[in-house]
Amino acid sequence: MQSLSLNLAFVSLLGVAACGAPPAVGEDFAGETDTTERELIGREVSLPLCELTSLRSGWSCWLDEDKQTPCPSGQTPSQFWLRPDVGSQYTCGSGVEGAREVRTWDLTWGEEAFYARGEAVSCDSTLETTQASTWSQYTEGAAPGGTGQPLLQARLTSFVEHLRPALTRGTVSASFDESFCASVGGCTDTTSLILVLTKRDADPTWTEVIRREFPLIRGAPEGAFEVKTRLAPLTEVRFEVYVRNSHNSVAEVVFHDLRLFTEMCVPDMSGQGQCLP
Repeated sequence: MQSLSLNLAFVSLLGVAACGAPPAVGEDFAGETDTTERELIGREVSLPLCELTSLRSGWSCWLDEDKQTPCPSGQTPSQFWLRPDVGSQYTCGSGVEGAREVRTWDLTWGEEAFYARGEAVSCDSTLETTQASTWSQYTEGAAPGGTGQPLLQARLTSFVEHLRPALTRGTVSASFDESFCASVGGCTDTTSLILVLTKRDADPTWTEVIRREFPLIRGAPEGAFEVKTRLAPLTEVRFEVYVRNSHNSVAEVVFHDLRLFTEMCVPDMSGQGQCLP
């Protein structure tokens, strides 16, 4: 997993769920209350979307959204755009905005991490912002005309390095691309994000541990969503993000941030073979 962005993270953990939602089934955080805060140390991985040294083939760097000026060779500008040169291409439009071509391609760093059906990535190191736009089209589910099949949009992989069951948390910040929705006229309020944590049992078997689904609302500001659980020591874990669309709808979801945190053991020097609480 050397191509992932890897950091040592210090996390202040409050005993409340993201966005005010109740804990999902199977979660046990009874010892954490909204009046108790503790700091955790762990490993945090994210997609290296704006690291030009990790740019995959099929993508190019531009200084502008309209692909008029290429990025200078061997340099990383403070502001730039990544656009796919190859991939699937769609034409959508409305009577107001006219036709718009959408070209998408995956950014993949092996099986451990990828960003699927990406249309553009906007990187701004001055503002420390990333906006990764992904194309998601309704895919027929089990019930024709109903809720669509979830489409996998992104994945991160990490490892639990602890002596006891440790906190594992996947977080994502996302929003609708409102300009895209206005141009194609197909976005609906029934689009949702599905966040899933899975663990590797035995190669190549992965077992789902927990999933949560959140509605993605048109016109809403950037929202933060999370899924968390505790996993056994030495467990390999994946964080996957899916988008589900309603019948005959499309969506361009903008991912602003995507992270997978796994709590690490900090050795207790006063007790041999123990970790700090």
